[in-house]
Amino acid sequence: MEQRFSDLIILLASGINQRRMYFDNHPKVQSISRDFIEKLRIMLNESGTEEFSFGVFGSKFIREGKYLVGPSIAGRSLIEFAEHLGCGGFIFRLPLAPVDLVAFFRLGAELKDNVDNIESARVTFAGAGLSHISLCEPFTEDGQERTGGSHEATPADGTGGEVDFMAADFAPLLRVYQSLYETVATNTLALRGDNRIDLDQARTCGEELVAVSDRGALDVMQFMRYPDFDSYTIGHSVRVAALGALLARQLGWSPELQSEIATAGLLHDLGKGKVPDEILFKPGRLDDDERRVMETHPVLGARVLLANGENSPIVLAATWGHHLRNDQGGYPAMPAWFIHSSAAALIHVCDVFEALTASRPYKNPMSQRQAYEIMLADAGSFDPHMLAALVRVLGLFPPGSEVMLSDFRRAVVVAAGAEPRQPLVRVTHDAAGLPLTRSLQPALRLDQESGLEIADFVRIGLDGEERSHFEAVIETA
Repeated sequence: MEQRFSDLIILLASGINQRRMYFDNHPKVQSISRDFIEKLRIMLNESGTEEFSFGVFGSKFIREGKYLVGPSIAGRSLIEFAEHLGCGGFIFRLPLAPVDLVAFFRLGAELKDNVDNIESARVTFAGAGLSHISLCEPFTEDGQERTGGSHEATPADGTGGEVDFMAADFAPLLRVYQSLYETVATNTLALRGDNRIDLDQARTCGEELVAVSDRGALDVMQFMRYPDFDSYTIGHSVRVAALGALLARQLGWSPELQSEIATAGLLHDLGKGKVPDEILFKPGRLDDDERRVMETHPVLGARVLLANGENSPIVLAATWGHHLRNDQGGYPAMPAWFIHSSAAALIHVCDVFEALTASRPYKNPMSQRQAYEIMLADAGSFDPHMLAALVRVLGLFPPGSEVMLSDFRRAVVVAAGAEPRQPLVRVTHDAAGLPLTRSLQPALRLDQESGLEIADFVRIGLDGEERSHFEAVIETA
């Protein structure tokens, strides 16, 4: 249910973004409106409720006292809409027709100034014909709704599980991640128009990400779900930027280089904006002709960057070469004088890892441990130094992994440790398999002092030659 709730919020924000670029009857705007209504009917039917509502306070979405991490990142356009209206959120009720959603998207796209008060906002809504969508009362400065009730919020991941361990780290990152997402979205839409992308904003976002983040907080995007292909395409670049900055730090690169890598991650897939939608968003496998078109996106992206005055060797190399393999395969075709770029090799590792582990529309994410297996099995694809850095910084059991401890208790990984096999965990079940209440879930670091470890290394699915290969990469890192 939480997944459907978050999906609906992200779809509303996507609809506003698409309407900013297109017109009411454009297929993309119409498609999102129909998709939202279908998902809304399913959710209301499953929940037995008559309305879908959510709060907006402090630049984030709130539901039942918890703020939603993923939607708050991806939904900045919807948050700004609520802020312009001076409301505390929105309420949607059936019957709701596509024309209602299109009118909502139009108003969200066109409203640029704040209205005087909530009463004026409701008049504006009524004038737009939004009879099945209403506004929530605004919150007071202490997080109380004017009609009463507390909305003190703690973070939730949008998939039904609390991620309280992220609370301290996520607060300073929220606006940065919102800016990252909005920057990619704006530049993606610009490629369908006049091609004038905002390189300065992308570079500023890269610098801010490096400035406010630490290794325990950078991979917030792992908790994102993407209900539509546009939000996935945008979120993919944001997470590649975050992972890229994380690896650059792990490799000991300077803050300036870390910022350049983060910027490269944000811009590396720009060329996809020049690929026809029917190919870019095709849910199945591409045929040979479609694949050849898709494989032009690195070159197209580099050309867009050059046309907009980009002159950073790191950003250009990563954009042009992020699909090049370590064994000289991949695409585009390399000239004889080509020298492989470390920046491109780093973004290549992050690009593939993110694609494997992300929650795509209509496709469940692969576990991060499975992604390691696949990437390590393709020995010629990745720079071993970069792949080892990824494993080292995320650990064998990345944050969010559910594991069994050597004393038979179950736990969830909170953060990677100093050693790949020794993460920080939060115990969720006792040795008998009974769940522990949140207040009784101890945090443990799996080291010699605790005497605990992950119960069985083979649990991640590696054995024989693959296991030896995996361990060799870690040992030589």
